[in-house]
Amino acid sequence: MLEILIYCVTAAAVVRCSWLLVGLVRVIPVHLRARTRKWGVPEVLTFFELPVFLAVTAVLVVRALPVPPASPISLVFAAVGTLLALAGALVSIWAIATTVRRRVILDAGHFVKKEHPLVTGGAYAFVRNPMYLGIILLWFGIAAAFQSRVLLVVAAAYVVPVLWFYIRAEERMMLSEFGAQFEEYVRRVGRLLPRLRRRAV
Repeated sequence: MLEILIYCVTAAAVVRCSWLLVGLVRVIPVHLRARTRKWGVPEVLTFFELPVFLAVTAVLVVRALPVPPASPISLVFAAVGTLLALAGALVSIWAIATTVRRRVILDAGHFVKKEHPLVTGGAYAFVRNPMYLGIILLWFGIAAAFQSRVLLVVAAAYVVPVLWFYIRAEERMMLSEFGAQFEEYVRRVGRLLPRLRRRAV
């Protein structure tokens, strides 16, 4: 059972890597065609997460990261990690599907494409940043399943703060592009956690 759970976590990481690689291939041509693009400290810091995640996934695939010894506690951690990792992958896939339906393909970096609508349905009606939520869940899922203190520190001390910094920068860009429409969206939908009810205006 432990091996099956570890396999599921690894599969979730591989799924994310598939769209990461597509995004990296597309990043230069997409940014050249964008009507607004932004590269600064938040973007550079966050960009490093991509090769780090690819490297971690490669380590998982070749089984270079030791699997914890079979025990009841290992099974619990693996089950929690699997739930987090699969939730992260599913939320991210939902976000991608939502944007594809609006004819907007998600790519790496901060930019607004020509004819880019503000997407507020599907996964984006749940939280404003479902892709980043998915990334965070994946990192913590892997760390939990493998009981890795190193990965836990990377997730908590690097991934979460850098993504938070990145999200804030992205939302300033979106506010500049979409104005009152984005402000109203912010009032309705939480950044990374769903709101139980709409914030008072």
